[in-house]
Amino acid sequence: MRTGFVSFMAPAYTQDTVEVLKKLVDRAKETLSSLGIEIAAEAGPVINLSDVDPAVSKIRPEEFDFITALIPAWAEPPMIVNTLRPFFNKPILLWTLSSIQKEGVLIAPAGAAGMSAVMYPLKVMGAKLKMVFGNPESERVRSEISKFARVASAVNKLAHSRIGIFGYADMGSYTAGFDQTSLRSKIGIEVEDYEIHRLLLKVDEVKDEEADEFISKQFKDWNIDKEVAKEDLRKAVKIYLALKRIIDERKFNAVSMKCVYGLPIYYGITPCIPLALAGAEVPVVCESDVLGLVTELIMDFISGQRSVYLEFYDIFDDRVLMGVCGMIPQSALEDTPRLYKYAWGKLTGLMVVGSMKTGKITLARLASAGDQYTMHITEGEAVKPRTWHEIGWQLEAPLYPSLEIILGEKTKEFTENILAQHYHLVYGDYVDELTELCKLLGINVIIT
Repeated sequence: MRTGFVSFMAPAYTQDTVEVLKKLVDRAKETLSSLGIEIAAEAGPVINLSDVDPAVSKIRPEEFDFITALIPAWAEPPMIVNTLRPFFNKPILLWTLSSIQKEGVLIAPAGAAGMSAVMYPLKVMGAKLKMVFGNPESERVRSEISKFARVASAVNKLAHSRIGIFGYADMGSYTAGFDQTSLRSKIGIEVEDYEIHRLLLKVDEVKDEEADEFISKQFKDWNIDKEVAKEDLRKAVKIYLALKRIIDERKFNAVSMKCVYGLPIYYGITPCIPLALAGAEVPVVCESDVLGLVTELIMDFISGQRSVYLEFYDIFDDRVLMGVCGMIPQSALEDTPRLYKYAWGKLTGLMVVGSMKTGKITLARLASAGDQYTMHITEGEAVKPRTWHEIGWQLEAPLYPSLEIILGEKTKEFTENILAQHYHLVYGDYVDELTELCKLLGINVIIT
């Protein structure tokens, strides 16, 4: 996490007062560093109009996620506005310091006045603001700044991210589609359709020996079902090794591919294992679900976890049953993965089976209507599912990696606002961070 830093003070202050305020500024900078936020460029204090251009020149050349505009005391509004205006393309942390105690007396530097004089005008001008009020010792202040820094870093990463898909909108799913221009413009992500036949050309370059060597290392601790054929596993691994090369070559930050009308038709095997293995490195979703991948990138960048894609399988009065039919990153499982033969409907291949971790979770999903984006967010408690399986299995049906997610009284409201059949999960409560990110990117938010 990197920030540009600038502080402001009024020209009416004596030099003695300025020196006192500079010490407060130093404490604020130390706090940023202690939170893991690097000050990439620094300027100030900006006091007079003549300080504005030099401050902008110091900060502008550097790369950072957001600007920290520190207001330790009263400062004249034009100095603040003119300094920040060149950086309206970046999130701005408007941090206002509070009063200090001296010999039992409250000393108010009037930072609140300085903040109040510019916050609304800056919003009207288009600045993307986060206002934090309080001193560096406050745990609330530290928590708010830390969350905002993660969000700003996520926004910056999104602007440089590339998604790779292999085929478009599997099974004609409307929720898997996307508008490339508005996605690039509003969120910053680039999407490339690499196409499945090009993937298979790469697969042909992978030697049996390379695949077998990978199998011996990767799956030595997995539980491999007796129905799993060596040739099927080799085919799945060849796809993964080819996919990995494409991810590296095309610099993809997330990938998805068709399932039903993709590899099973052209190669006789589902993409579950290749995607599950790729999930150790990048976010993965099935069925070429682009906005699902965008959701996962957002959640990964904010939480530092590998998010998990799940589908709805049932809805109860106080909870939903969600699972994934064969593709899940190993990081989401609490035990050793099981490799199982995929035999649902007319599809064949291999799949990953295992028990998912439980606990407090955040669910989210991004959707669009034209160039207007909406994110649906909720938090709940994930518990072990009851024994269940999906209809349509040719062999003994496995228990999918799945969870019952308890939403309680808000279950009905949640289900009435569902945006797609795929939702995305991280462990812990990240509702505030997701809401803040949506605010910065102009995404509508539904919280249930």
